[in-house]
Amino acid sequence: MSVALARILFYPTLAYNVVMEKVSSRRWFNRVDQTVILGALPFKSMTKELVQTENVRGVITMNEEYETKYFCNSAEEWKAEGVEQLRLSTVDLTGVPSLENLHRGVEFALSHREKGSSVYVHCKAGRCRSATLAAAYIIRIHCWSPEEACQMLASVRPHLPIVIKTQKKKIEYVIEKNMAASLVRFVRGGFSRTLNLANRSPCLVQARSETTETKPTVRPKDAVTHNQLAAFGEYVAEMLPKYVQQVQVTCYNELEVMIHPDGVIPVLTFLRDHSNAQFRNMIDLTAVDIPTRQNRFEIVYNLLSLRYNSRIRLKTYTDELTPVDSSVSVHNAANWYEREVWDMYGVFFANHPDLRRILTDYGFEGHPFRKDFPLSGFVEVRYDDEVKRVVAEPVELSQEFRKFDLNSPWEVFPAHREAKAPELPAGDKPADK
Repeated sequence: MSVALARILFYPTLAYNVVMEKVSSRRWFNRVDQTVILGALPFKSMTKELVQTENVRGVITMNEEYETKYFCNSAEEWKAEGVEQLRLSTVDLTGVPSLENLHRGVEFALSHREKGSSVYVHCKAGRCRSATLAAAYIIRIHCWSPEEACQMLASVRPHLPIVIKTQKKKIEYVIEKNMAASLVRFVRGGFSRTLNLANRSPCLVQARSETTETKPTVRPKDAVTHNQLAAFGEYVAEMLPKYVQQVQVTCYNELEVMIHPDGVIPVLTFLRDHSNAQFRNMIDLTAVDIPTRQNRFEIVYNLLSLRYNSRIRLKTYTDELTPVDSSVSVHNAANWYEREVWDMYGVFFANHPDLRRILTDYGFEGHPFRKDFPLSGFVEVRYDDEVKRVVAEPVELSQEFRKFDLNSPWEVFPAHREAKAPELPAGDKPADK
């Protein structure tokens, strides 16, 4: 019934949209960002404007076949103009895009984003079906919630607030219909990581089982994520120029921020409380000993933002005598982490509530993870039968260190020895005359 109703009302509603575009301030399409353009049906007369002026090299069609049969270019006609078309057919008025189609559309837009070209996303009016896909794309790019994405689209496309409530309900319905945990996690982490086996729809499980992965398990290069991390790192550096000394993104898309030791508390507080960061979980705190440096110890803070499903790594430096401000006041989890760094490396944390050794025994001398700490240590423990307890004594090696021969072990076999000329016995000396 809904399909028949959509077919009956297609031409009247299309005519209404054309009239409203002529008599009001509505535009037929609006640019969302440098990649995505959200709009209504792209008539054949608009092809030159879209290709040459807007640099459109991809079109995502959310309409059914009958909607574009007479007014829009076919896939072959788009291809002749150098434009790639992706059709994600969805019923008008009552239909909603499936989660699988949203994933395909977002990946299609991201592929053109890497190429620097634009993608025209459309349905009949550019308000419902295409706006749902545009919202999924925005959530993937900016790590926003569905409400924030819909508000952003409403600011770009002025007449969208008319259907903004319906739009949010459709996004929520897409989530419930496909039994996914969250649309946000889907557009951030990818389709295969978001859906659990118990929550996958039968058609998706069948499609997944029919494909066999033959490529090695290597983390793919993601230029979009790399650019996002670099932009956020630059933003942090601009907000805290007094403390941030360097920002870099590793080859595995890990953001690292090098800071001055005086900026430990301000930077951690900023990353914890800022609405665009919310790094509220300290996953780890450790140190690295590099004796050749003037400040031999590198303190590493690994943080996690559950809100944006992202990680960041802070690095600072110190030496054997200079203390570092304790971060327990910002993250309670740093309490035992800093005790471990103090025990293993000897880095002193000022204002720590309980800075004691945590791994070594009472009365232990030295810090085992320092590069200048001997492998054998300074003391050894044993059980003494006379005093009936464990005693600690200076290390005594029962034998000298073995002398290692660095020659190839194969040389000990006769077949691999160098051939030596046989020595002939000397003859008898001639008798003296």
